[in-house]
Amino acid sequence: DHVDVATTLMNIANVLQAQGKFAEALAKHQESLEIKLKALGHDHVDVAKTYNNMGNVLQKQGDYKKALEYYNMALKIRVDKLGHDHVDVANTQYNMAGVHREMGKMEEARLQFLRCAEIYAAVYGPQHSETLDAQEQAARCSN
Repeated sequence: DHVDVATTLMNIANVLQAQGKFAEALAKHQESLEIKLKALGHDHVDVAKTYNNMGNVLQKQGDYKKALEYYNMALKIRVDKLGHDHVDVANTQYNMAGVHREMGKMEEARLQFLRCAEIYAAVYGPQHSETLDAQEQAARCSN
């Protein structure tokens, strides 16, 4: 069980997700996660990436509570390892904001989208497409 195998499994999972094969994608992510946990430990950023990807699949399946659990695990690792103002932190928060919006928690979603916009603006600039998109998503939560 090598980390390269875990990466390949993750890539397969991403393809399966794109094909709408969510259960199969989740199973491949789980295999990838198990290898990464053994090889890298519980607090590695590659583990966080897998948690985030699993959250994406669960969100697509409509399992919002479980998606948020995985996003929170990813977020904790990313904040601990990368800091609060890293793009990967913003990306996970963006995903979480989308779940909150889908759950009807509009104010929570709006605040998370705005936080993403702040990080994106600091990293990419105020006119970058990521910044503008996060701002637009926040505005949509206000209406």
